[in-house]
Amino acid sequence: MVTGASGVLGHAIVRALVKRDEVRATVRRPEASEPLRALGAKVAVLPVEEPDELIEILPRVHTIVHLVGGVNQPSDDAILAANHGSALAAVAAAREAGTRRVILLSVPGASVTHEHPFLRAKGLAEEIVVQSGLEHAVLRSSHAYGLGGLWFTATVMGADHGFVIGDGSQRWAPVLADDVAGVVAAVDDRSDRVEGTWSLGGPKELTADEVFAIEGEEVEPTHLDPDAAAERLTTLLDVPVSVRATQLFAMSSVPDAPGAADAFDVRTTGFEDGLRAIAATAEADVGAKVEEDG
Repeated sequence: MVTGASGVLGHAIVRALVKRDEVRATVRRPEASEPLRALGAKVAVLPVEEPDELIEILPRVHTIVHLVGGVNQPSDDAILAANHGSALAAVAAAREAGTRRVILLSVPGASVTHEHPFLRAKGLAEEIVVQSGLEHAVLRSSHAYGLGGLWFTATVMGADHGFVIGDGSQRWAPVLADDVAGVVAAVDDRSDRVEGTWSLGGPKELTADEVFAIEGEEVEPTHLDPDAAAERLTTLLDVPVSVRATQLFAMSSVPDAPGAADAFDVRTTGFEDGLRAIAATAEADVGAKVEEDG
């Protein structure tokens, strides 16, 4: 079961898992279900807010991969509910239904005492999973990227328009969404007991300015503080981008626990190679659409 499967990570993880076994997924919006069904998943449209909502569709599920959450919420309370509240519901449902293993996607720096509400909520979610009594893998993933996803979209848009969020010195270890999916599949494949917290990042750490140089033109970027960046991105993307999201992007996000790729024998992709793979996928999708339209 993959909860909150509508995003770039959800699609990549479902794609990896359906090659091995039956996959069930949850999404909040009906329109998000069809692409996942096309990948081979059985999809339920429901919010993950109460255990009862999940218990009915968890029987015979060995592993629950919990993706519900994210930083781009309308308020701090919404960040807590999306990330901490959903983990409470998922773990309670997993225990009731007899699910054996929980995989939680978290982030570097997650801590119950962190001042940023997203990192604090993720810390609380980790605590719930670790203390659940279930087999568990907490994967603290650095910024994952693929076609879509707020961090990747924001950095590409910033490069296109000559700006970087923050002072540019923050360090990131961008990890291709397909590599995250590979680690999740490897965790799921383990027949022995799994229990621990691991970090997941790309093979090389880069500053935000270095990412800009790879994605953009050979110019010096303008550095926008989180408030200005949120306002600019909201205008450029025509969707609300919260200050909490841009505050997160102005921070470093690098591995802070034992490496999941090494632990589960998955090779990660360099950032430039990952960008080329994404471009090739986008080009193929466009070609297929043109052919379909005649």
